[in-house]
Amino acid sequence: MLRTLWIGLALCPLLAVTAAPRASNDLELLGNTVHLHGRIIDQPCVVAPESLEQEVEMGVVDVRELYANGAGAQVPFVIRLTNCKPGIFRMAKVTFTGAQDAQLSGGLAFSAGSAKGAGIRLYDATQTQLDLGTASRGYVLGGSTENELLFSARVEGHPGAIAAKSITPGDYTAVANFIVSYE
Repeated sequence: MLRTLWIGLALCPLLAVTAAPRASNDLELLGNTVHLHGRIIDQPCVVAPESLEQEVEMGVVDVRELYANGAGAQVPFVIRLTNCKPGIFRMAKVTFTGAQDAQLSGGLAFSAGSAKGAGIRLYDATQTQLDLGTASRGYVLGGSTENELLFSARVEGHPGAIAAKSITPGDYTAVANFIVSYE
């Protein structure tokens, strides 16, 4: 009797699987949930495609220039806004973010390359220094649908590296992101 009970218990799962009804060759898998998020805005301007992923060629800066002047020449670049809707907002401000240079307060650190002892400093159209994470002055959005926001960047030596004459020449790369806000 006990042997029959054990055989019966062993066959129960097999019977349950074979006895379950199946719909032709369909196989039902476990699903999951999709969460969709977004935002609808009335965008005052569109950043032009050529301004989204810019390559700014900083050129060559001689170490002697960094020791003598503390920085190289400013190199201009533009963020172009298109399809602006005059009347929605009056001004645009730009905030740059990126890897902060610990030796150059508010400056952008080199993210790759062999050059050491310097970083990048950003400026607005009035030559006012822009610190990373701080909004620029307001650029007036004229009645035009096209607006150019002028900026510049330059290589600047770290004060300690200039004093010790320890700037290491070499290639460098720095990456800054930007956010345009409107008022």
